[in-house]
Amino acid sequence: MTERHEEHKETLSNGCKIEVKAEILRDGSLKMSIGVYRPDGSVIEEDEHPSPHLLDLEGAMDWAIDIAKGIGNKQHTL
Repeated sequence: MTERHEEHKETLSNGCKIEVKAEILRDGSLKMSIGVYRPDGSVIEEDEHPSPHLLDLEGAMDWAIDIAKGIGNKQHTL
């Protein structure tokens, strides 16, 4: 099972929602997911296997949050 995990949820100024999850598994590997959703909840993008090369948990979270915000902020929802 999981030794350590982090989750970030945020609603952007245009109403899009982002969800980023990361967990370090017992074998030391990093499992991540990035989700970006329209205000109505429909999927813009979901990535269950992002690849933050050579980053620790905190660095990978920062990297993934930046990716998700970039995708979400490009949407014209309002």
